[in-house]
Amino acid sequence: MKKFYILSLFSLILVFGSCKETADKSTTSSPTENTTTEEVSYSDAQVVLSTPAGEEIGGFSLSPMTIYAGNTKYTSKNKSEKHKYYTHGDLAFEVKFKSDGFKLRDKNSALLWKIKMYPDKIKISDNEENTNAFEIKRYEEKIKIKQNDDELYTVALEDATISANDTVLYKLSANQESYAYAIMALKEIPEQQRIFILAEVLAQL
Repeated sequence: MKKFYILSLFSLILVFGSCKETADKSTTSSPTENTTTEEVSYSDAQVVLSTPAGEEIGGFSLSPMTIYAGNTKYTSKNKSEKHKYYTHGDLAFEVKFKSDGFKLRDKNSALLWKIKMYPDKIKISDNEENTNAFEIKRYEEKIKIKQNDDELYTVALEDATISANDTVLYKLSANQESYAYAIMALKEIPEQQRIFILAEVLAQL
């Protein structure tokens, strides 16, 4: 009788261990939630911007107007007086045109940046009065960015790169000559918004 109880207890231990192992395997092999995000392709972009290490971070096409920034593609719906940019069907940014430039607004129509364009310079400010504006202007072989007459950056465009104060900031998919590319040196403006401003300025030059 004693042997019977011992054998029964041993059998129960084996069965319990087998069930636990099966449950552990089931838990381990269950699929995990897919948290990866879809990568944006820049194959259709007219201009692609990359980090000095070669990582693509954004770009744009002027026709049709399309912006790539922050691993997101923005397509536009165009009217004579404005561009509205959408991603995944949702409004993200709005560009409102003026006779001497344009305004970049967020999805709620709040002003982000006011851009005024002149024959020889570009001014960018975060207010309607255009006070404390960043001024971008070409001086002989260099492009300078000033604010209230204080020089912030000396920008160079050469060998398909954008450099500021002798430091390479971005690589370009092709050589570019427009001084408007100095906009990308303005780290005071979020990178995503710089790409929007740059594309819209180039479309008007």
